[in-house]
Amino acid sequence: MAEKFDCHYCRDPLQGKKYVQKDGHHCCLKCFDKFCANTCVECRKPIGADSKEVHYKNRFWHDTCFR
Repeated sequence: MAEKFDCHYCRDPLQGKKYVQKDGHHCCLKCFDKFCANTCVECRKPIGADSKEVHYKNRFWHDTCFR
């Protein structure tokens, strides 16, 4: 019997889908944005798994928001 491969947060199956491994847990991209992503200090939106992130002194920006 195969081991279940579900999102740690919403329990949706991840088989064949993009996912992120964070702190030893697998999560879907939707849950990553909601529970795990850093928040951009400029626009205050989550920095998604598919976005490029800039960080400096424990602050985070989307690469397009950084000045």
